[in-house]
Amino acid sequence: MAPSYSGVWNISTQYQYRTGWPFDLNLGSKALTAIGYDDTNNAYSNVVERFVFESAGNSTDFGDLSVARSELAGFGNNTRALFASGYTGSNSDVIDFMVYASAGNATDFGDLATAQRRNPFGAANNVRGVFGAGNSASAIYYITIASAGNTTDFGSSTEQKTHRSQGMVGNTTRGIYAGGSSFTDVIDYFTIPTTGNSIDFGNLTASKYHIAGMSSSTRGVFAGGRIDGADTNVIEYITIASAGNASDFGDLLSSTGRGSSGASSSTKGAIIGGGTGGSGSNVIQTITIASTGNATDFGDLSLEAADGASASDAQAGVQSPASLPAALGLFAGGVGQSAIEFIDIATTGSVGMFGDLTTKRYGMQGGASSATRAVFGGGITVDIMEYVTFSTKGKATDFGNLSGNRYVVAGSSNSTRGLFSGGTDGSSVQDIVEYITIASAGNVTDFGNLSAASQYGSALASTTRMVTNIGEAGGSAVDTMDYFTIASAGNATDFGNLTATTVQNASASSSTRGVFAGGTRGGGGNIIDYITIASAGNATDFGDLTSARIRITGVSSSTRGVFGSRSGNAVVDYVTIASAGNATDWGDLSVNFDYKASASNSHGGIA
Repeated sequence: MAPSYSGVWNISTQYQYRTGWPFDLNLGSKALTAIGYDDTNNAYSNVVERFVFESAGNSTDFGDLSVARSELAGFGNNTRALFASGYTGSNSDVIDFMVYASAGNATDFGDLATAQRRNPFGAANNVRGVFGAGNSASAIYYITIASAGNTTDFGSSTEQKTHRSQGMVGNTTRGIYAGGSSFTDVIDYFTIPTTGNSIDFGNLTASKYHIAGMSSSTRGVFAGGRIDGADTNVIEYITIASAGNASDFGDLLSSTGRGSSGASSSTKGAIIGGGTGGSGSNVIQTITIASTGNATDFGDLSLEAADGASASDAQAGVQSPASLPAALGLFAGGVGQSAIEFIDIATTGSVGMFGDLTTKRYGMQGGASSATRAVFGGGITVDIMEYVTFSTKGKATDFGNLSGNRYVVAGSSNSTRGLFSGGTDGSSVQDIVEYITIASAGNVTDFGNLSAASQYGSALASTTRMVTNIGEAGGSAVDTMDYFTIASAGNATDFGNLTATTVQNASASSSTRGVFAGGTRGGGGNIIDYITIASAGNATDFGDLTSARIRITGVSSSTRGVFGSRSGNAVVDYVTIASAGNATDWGDLSVNFDYKASASNSHGGIA
């Protein structure tokens, strides 16, 4: 018999009776479920209930949605659950959010582009939520979970269907949904950080709709639903990383789960509500995702629920790194994209989603950054500048404006002042150099002029000096480099020449040495040059990239430069700035598109 929980226990006694300690529900993996249609009271419901995966039992009241509705989508990250669209006599454009840590009513997040219903699918990673339109439409939308606002167009699904799988299925990069009415066996997937159309993944074991979905980081599970006139208790699964058809997993309890929603922790799946013949149920069933087998009883909802939606703070898609790295590099935007991804410059292959620009945009080259803030300027064809804070994931915030619409503007900085030089407005190439004070949002101030009107250059900096390769001047690639003393406004001074004429390249720097990599219009190049920033003079050969590529950008710490990918070439390379030699493969980004912006919190201008 276990002793009383009061008093002081020695270590051996604590270990012996460890399973007897009361479980703190606040430390568990929490799921929130919106009831949807309340069959107990025959009414649309605004009730949201909570349960914890580690402690089987009945759900408890959490709060209320802003509007009672069914046939809605649920998704979220590790802090917020979102519930979007739905039906309450008419279609809804409402997006609500709730914070897992604090019971209470939902808060308005924003609006869908058009009012929707009929169980649109939803998926998310730690930063971005993606969900379908419903209403037999093919549109897919996204939002940045940390930043309230309206939806943005993501792409289209392969079929126009309603009543897709309900529940987040996927991992940090891939979202998956399946089935739909009137009866399809299609499974589609999309890449969450990369806007674009869905791609065929494979097929379910049968055509069905009203399915509950859930997943671990490696396996997706689809449970229940309706097959052409009959409800089903079949559970099936897929391997998320490998496109292919679903395989049998097991069976639900006698309650088939038509109209159920799904939720998951990193290991457990839950099938919530739903029933037979279109009626609701208060049953919560559970499975262990890694082990095929039949569902077991978990507990009960307080109401009989149908066509609800659920989200969890521990689903595999929301498992981003626990903390951001010390040497943080950001790559932002690209052709048709708004995503901001982050990398750990000090390691290889460590990439995650950081947030979104305010709009999809490209045509930027580098950026300005201090140890706390990154500023991205220009693009095709805008005068926008916006910033993010390195310590906080989310959507970028307006900073101010350039003096006019310009793209392929070269940007760099020291820890206090950022410079943006050259570029084009689409009709004329500029020799303008403008500056900002990174800590103070506002419009640019005139700094001076380049030695020639130019575009497609790149820039790097030490704590005192910015050096830019001109790129293209007078319609031709050049090998010219200019430099500026960052603290003193004025025109460019000749620095020297690169080893070859180069445009559309990338740059990185320590506090003493600068590196220019890749570029060269007309077939690309793998050349890497270096300079000593404090001493004007011609560049020296450093080595080669692992593959030739143009329209790339770079980030750096005080010791390492990392050069990003582009469309059709996913390779990311790194070099040790102080040691000449060929580049080494770093890994891959998720978003491989041309003309990104970039910034880091530890580049040579900060050191």
